[in-house]
Amino acid sequence: MTRLTWLNSSLLIGERIIVLLLSFTSALLMARYAGAELFGLFSAIVSLGSLFLIFTQMGLNSVASKYFSLYPNSSAYYMQAALLIRLLFSTIAIPFAFLSGLFIWDLNKAILVALLVTLQIGNALNVTEFYFIAKHSVIKPLIPRLLIKLVCKTALILAIIFELPLSIWVALVGLEYLCIAFAYLLLLRQKQVHLHNVFSTTKNIRRGMYLLFHRGKWLALSSLAAIIYLKIDQVMLATMVGDKEVAYYAAAAKLSEFWYVLPVLVSNVLMPRLVELYKTQISHYWHLQRWLYFYSTVIASLVAILMMLLAKPLIILLFTDEYLPSVPILQIHILGCLFIFSRAFMSKWLVLSNHHKLSLYSHAFGALSNIFLNWFLIPIFGGIGAAIASVVSYCIASIGFMFFFKSTREYLLKILPKCFRPNS
Repeated sequence: MTRLTWLNSSLLIGERIIVLLLSFTSALLMARYAGAELFGLFSAIVSLGSLFLIFTQMGLNSVASKYFSLYPNSSAYYMQAALLIRLLFSTIAIPFAFLSGLFIWDLNKAILVALLVTLQIGNALNVTEFYFIAKHSVIKPLIPRLLIKLVCKTALILAIIFELPLSIWVALVGLEYLCIAFAYLLLLRQKQVHLHNVFSTTKNIRRGMYLLFHRGKWLALSSLAAIIYLKIDQVMLATMVGDKEVAYYAAAAKLSEFWYVLPVLVSNVLMPRLVELYKTQISHYWHLQRWLYFYSTVIASLVAILMMLLAKPLIILLFTDEYLPSVPILQIHILGCLFIFSRAFMSKWLVLSNHHKLSLYSHAFGALSNIFLNWFLIPIFGGIGAAIASVVSYCIASIGFMFFFKSTREYLLKILPKCFRPNS
């Protein structure tokens, strides 16, 4: 693995850790000073809004990254096509977000959901990040992105301290996406990727949009299913139990989800290298996959054990005794690391091998099982039931579904027997 790849990976992980710490700080202050009820309501609104983030991505992150790496001279063309698809679908999603909010809460809260989803349209520009990753130039988008996130997270912390209205909190979450989008537009202009040229080559762009949409449609549906089984728990808790139970669950989830993003970041940075090896040196590709699986499994196991042992003192120290119901939720929810870590690298193989339908099937299995288990367990166990449902659905989406398809069974045979021998 090249030094540049490790540098890019380290930069992205460092950025994510900083942002996660700021997000955690804002959640901590909210939980302490706003109270469980308001913290739970805010968490539920943001979770519902995040269900619509898929329409700002449309499954094109990995697909676009693949085309940027394979056809570097046509990167601008694929960038424009991907962006138009995302803008179209993210705009269509707004009224559906409003109706969803209206179904769960009153008019004012539904307007907040619609506001958040409208501002999230800026996330369509995050395809720019993958463009620069493919160019091995992570630092260019990272600096403005990190600065904007620092400012927005700090503003949210100040809004909490000064007890500003809930609408300001939600708006600040959404404004982060919009500001980053403007920064990306400036970067693209510097790189002479002129988005206005899209409309002067309509026929070609339509062809590119069709190609990317066709390649990404299964991943888009897969991502939708993935977001459902990752975020539906808080929405269902708010609907079936109440905002206070959402607060207990959200406090635990903040501590466990801190670890969930790390393998996703590493796999995104390694995508150009994985594309290269898969195309030219397949044996080296599988060696790298086994190596990644070994260390991700070891790290996930250590994280799970550590967090289970420290759950109670961490909750009391960070969230006070009021959030003691979060302790068993955290001890269960953290087990998801064992499956989330391995899933990140398997997802890249599904893209490279053009098994996009299998990605959909895996997340669909996870989403359906999570909804069913939440529906059954939440009325009985509350947040603990939601945590159990989440971990089981992670297992089904990451490992369980593999036994149903020949290609994924072959994948398991190549990975699992050598999982604990990375140098073999």
